[in-house]
Amino acid sequence: MKNRDVNRMTKALGLRRKIIGVRFLYFKQEYEKLSVEEYGRKTSYCMMVKHAMEDNCFKAKLENFGCRCALEALGLDEEMECVESGQRYYSLNLYESRAVAKDVTKDISRIKQKIYGVQLGPLEQLEDADVAIFMVNAYQLMRVVQGYTYKWGIPKNLYMAGNQGVCADLTAGPFEKNDMNFSVLCAGTRKMCAWEDDEMGVGLPIQQFEPLTEGIIQTMNYIDYPTQKDQISERLDDPMELGVAVDKNVHYGKLGKPYVRPSVYEQLKNGELE
Repeated sequence: MKNRDVNRMTKALGLRRKIIGVRFLYFKQEYEKLSVEEYGRKTSYCMMVKHAMEDNCFKAKLENFGCRCALEALGLDEEMECVESGQRYYSLNLYESRAVAKDVTKDISRIKQKIYGVQLGPLEQLEDADVAIFMVNAYQLMRVVQGYTYKWGIPKNLYMAGNQGVCADLTAGPFEKNDMNFSVLCAGTRKMCAWEDDEMGVGLPIQQFEPLTEGIIQTMNYIDYPTQKDQISERLDDPMELGVAVDKNVHYGKLGKPYVRPSVYEQLKNGELE
C-alpha cells in the first residue's frame, strides 16, 4: 500500500525529492538486529534526512549525530541543563530576552522517551516507519493543506520557530503531537543540506499518510487549474494511476456559482435593479 500511495502523492504533487520514512529503534538489540547499513559517519540529522531522500536506506545511533539539538529532540540523549531555562538559545542572541527564549524552548518538540537509534530511507522501503517526511514548494504545500482539511478540517497543531526545522518540526513534533506539521526549516539545515530557497518540509505520523494522499487526490480536480492538470497528466504512466481521472472541465469555482450573490453591477445589467 505504501508503494502505491508514495507514487500517487509524488505524481499528484510533482515532488522533486523522495518521500522518506523515519523509524524509531528503542533498544540496542533491536538496532543491532536490523539488517540495514549503518550510517557510518558523523553528521547532522538533517543531512541524514537528505541522504535518505537520495534513495538510501540506513540506520544511525548517537555516535553518528553531530548535532546536539537533534540528539535531544529525537530522544537519543538527555537535555543539557541549559536547555529548559532557555539559556542555550538566549546565548546565541536569537531572542530578545531569557523569558522569550525559555518560552520558545518550551514549545519546541522533543521526544520524551529514550530512543537508541533511528532508521531512515525511502518510505516504500520502511514498512514500520513512524513518521513520513517530504519536501515541498509553496504551491505543493497549499495542496497538502487542502488535502489535510478535506479529511480532518483546519490543522490545529502547526508550530515552528525557524530553528530545529527537521529534527523538531518534521520528526519529533509529528510523532509527539500525533499530527501533521510543516516547517520553513532553519538556517542550519538550509546551509548544510543546500535545500533550494523555495523548499519547505512536511512531517506527519505514518497513519496520516494514506488518508492525506487520498485528500490531495480527491481535491485535485476541483482546485488545480488546467495548467497544473496538464502537468499532472504528463507525469502519469496511466490515466487512472491516481485512482481518479484528471478532469480539466471541473473546478470548485464553477460548482460554487449558484451560491454566489450577483454583484450590484450584474443585477443592474440584468434589469433586476433600477
